[in-house]
Amino acid sequence: MNTLHNTPAMRQGGFSKLGLLGMLVVLVAGLTFGLKVLPVYIDHNFVHGVADELVESGRVNSMTQAELREEIAASMRVNNVRDFDLNSITLSRANGSNVISIDYERRIALVANIDVVISFDDQIQ
Repeated sequence: MNTLHNTPAMRQGGFSKLGLLGMLVVLVAGLTFGLKVLPVYIDHNFVHGVADELVESGRVNSMTQAELREEIAASMRVNNVRDFDLNSITLSRANGSNVISIDYERRIALVANIDVVISFDDQIQ
């Protein structure tokens, strides 16, 4: 009886070449997706933060819609936010409160003819 072949050390193995290739494909796909989608969320959070800051400070009370868009555009230029349509930002006043709406969607080409569509619809009061 040969017990050498049944020891746990002999049954252990590492990644096969196919397993390693599969892990590499998954890692590259995840990085590609993350590097293309993450900047959209970062830009949106920046625009949302600027609008939120304007509402909290009360400066939006005396602004027109054009002034609001210009203020956000100035902040976007300083922080290198590009590819954002300022027409997606609207200011409305109802019952003495100001509401800034940020409503838009972004389409990002992922791979070949596969696109990712990200929709944002925020109301800041």
